[in-house]
Amino acid sequence: MSELNAKADQLKRQADMLGLTREAVFTDEQAKEVLQGKITDGYLIKIKIDLDSMNGMILILVSSIRKHIMEVYAVVGTSPIFRRIRTFADHLQISTDLADVGKTNGYDVSISENLGRAVYRIFTKEKLEEFLPLWQKKDPSHLTDALEKPFLQAAKGRNIKLQAEVDKLSTAKFRYDNPMKGNISAIAKPVDEPVAEETPAVQERIPNVNLSPLERQIEMFRTGFPKELMMKTMISPISGIEFDSLVEGMEILFRVPTDTPEGIATAGTLGLIEDDGKVSKEPVVGRFLGIANDKTEYHIFAEGPNQYLLHSVEEHPVKVAIPKPTGGGGAGSKSTGGSKKKGNDPKATSAGGSNLFMLMGAFVTIVLIGVLIFVMVIL
Repeated sequence: MSELNAKADQLKRQADMLGLTREAVFTDEQAKEVLQGKITDGYLIKIKIDLDSMNGMILILVSSIRKHIMEVYAVVGTSPIFRRIRTFADHLQISTDLADVGKTNGYDVSISENLGRAVYRIFTKEKLEEFLPLWQKKDPSHLTDALEKPFLQAAKGRNIKLQAEVDKLSTAKFRYDNPMKGNISAIAKPVDEPVAEETPAVQERIPNVNLSPLERQIEMFRTGFPKELMMKTMISPISGIEFDSLVEGMEILFRVPTDTPEGIATAGTLGLIEDDGKVSKEPVVGRFLGIANDKTEYHIFAEGPNQYLLHSVEEHPVKVAIPKPTGGGGAGSKSTGGSKKKGNDPKATSAGGSNLFMLMGAFVTIVLIGVLIFVMVIL
């Protein structure tokens, strides 16, 4: 039972990580690459601050793909724990130390809140685009110049000293395994900030300006669906339906890719994980919507269970599998029945008998004529 619980916990973690990663990227393909460790999707800006008689840390989590701030933690106060925190330490160690500060109430909530809100105002989309190339090289230069004056104004301080470091990381790992949970809360984005970057629907439209024709086709299919699931096309070279013969609304078959964390999460979403933790091999039925293609990629879309958008990708046209027809009567049985009927047809038997009698009569007639001629010759 413990093994099943461990498997269930692992699947839940994979699904949670996938959900968090999707908030930092634009596509499921990017999320898959992040989870596989092929790319990173964010930066963590670590800023140590000495402000008058107080010390503190500010952590800024930025999506390098969406180019916006995801979370801000600002913790400033008089706790002696701040003295052991170093900017070069990894984020888990820093987060653990800040959690300890939260447990002892060793920070000024009001000033910390003001500094965190100032971060949102400083790092506009334009400012992030200026800094991101530097952070790609793990270069924190210019950060202190950009932050000193706004921080002094936000904290109403007189003296300030800043140290900064930049880490590349997975935003989902930072958020999922965050030791600060329950002790230190992230600073909410100020309500007087433009809400365009906060609204997912608007965020999705931001990159659409430079979309390729294929990407535009794909976006059209995505409209109106609450969730998109990446699937694999079920192929049937013999009885399948070719792309050109597919009709909108036709039922076609998909299967869940089980070789990736994303696929396992999809199986969980569709309820395909069995009691023993294995993924059911049952095909998933979708109603065909259409195909987006540029002759090198073919994106198949269908409406699946719970109005999920099922999406699979092929490199060339294939024959797509469809559900097998129900019912016992088939073409084969009809054909077999027809042959049997023909073999036992009484009319055919009667015709054969008549032909035989006609041949016998003709033979007898010829013999009698021959005998008659022979007799006449003799006489």
